[in-house]
Amino acid sequence: MRAKHRRGRSTEAAAVDPLPLSLGDVYLLTAESDGQLAVGGLALVVDHGGLTVFSPNGTVAASLAWAELTVLRTTGRTTAPGGEGAVLLEASSPTSTHRFAVPTGDATTFESAIAIITGVPVTDSRRRSRRRR
Repeated sequence: MRAKHRRGRSTEAAAVDPLPLSLGDVYLLTAESDGQLAVGGLALVVDHGGLTVFSPNGTVAASLAWAELTVLRTTGRTTAPGGEGAVLLEASSPTSTHRFAVPTGDATTFESAIAIITGVPVTDSRRRSRRRR
């Protein structure tokens, strides 16, 4: 159930349901390499059941139900190993955290879709706090 992920949703956002969200040509950033190596060719599906990761051959590599997910959020923008612009997507459970580079031509729309799904607002990592002198 996704209810715990919908804190702070506006009634306008509640009217639009972006699920299922299917993402192709995704890269898993490996923990062992501190994100320097990536496994490509993955697909992610975020639906009413949770998050499913598909291997390049189409088999299910991992599946996390909403009840198992403690975090599903975007954490910034990067360049994917293939050279295209991408958004970092973090998915965590009590036992592990996975970081994905999701190539997209429209990072803002992707970040907004994840925010609508989870109810966690997008933070603009490009903003810098101003110091008063």
